Amino acid sequence: MIGDDGRVAVIGLGNGYRRDDGVGVAVADALRELAWPKVVVRTGIAEPMGLIEAWTGAGLAVVVDAAIADPADPGRIHRYDVDGVPTQPEGLSSHRIDIGRTHALAGALERVPGATVVLAVEAADTGPGAGLTPRVARAVPVLVGMVAAEINRFRSTTRSQHAGCR
Repeated sequence: MIGDDGRVAVIGLGNGYRRDDGVGVAVADALRELAWPKVVVRTGIAEPMGLIEAWTGAGLAVVVDAAIADPADPGRIHRYDVDGVPTQPEGLSSHRIDIGRTHALAGALERVPGATVVLAVEAADTGPGAGLTPRVARAVPVLVGMVAAEINRFRSTTRSQHAGCR
């Protein structure tokens, strides 16, 4: 089921009690405060079906997550369309949700969003503790701007498509 009502799902993956793993949650919390119409912000997702539930029916899903890289450049941001998310033996993120595989499962279940964008931020520390490291914390406002740009691009494309239908 592909959403066509202009609904956007912003999904912040991660755990705020695992240092930089909480970057997706921090971005989602900042976007939630903006209270945009037709933008649903979700956090607290711990398994693939939760991710599928979060984006089902959305025209656009933007997933923000911490990334494990070796060597790492903490705070560096990567933007992927879902088909371009790199596969690694341990996965891209610092936890057990493989976004690419989850999207493939959602496709088999006919529960993919119209478009999916992944913003991954290289982490410095995913050990126990609250608070982002300084370089990752500086990436949060940049990520909020990037998510806003994705939403605006999606909405302008959707408006122009609907204008052509009249």
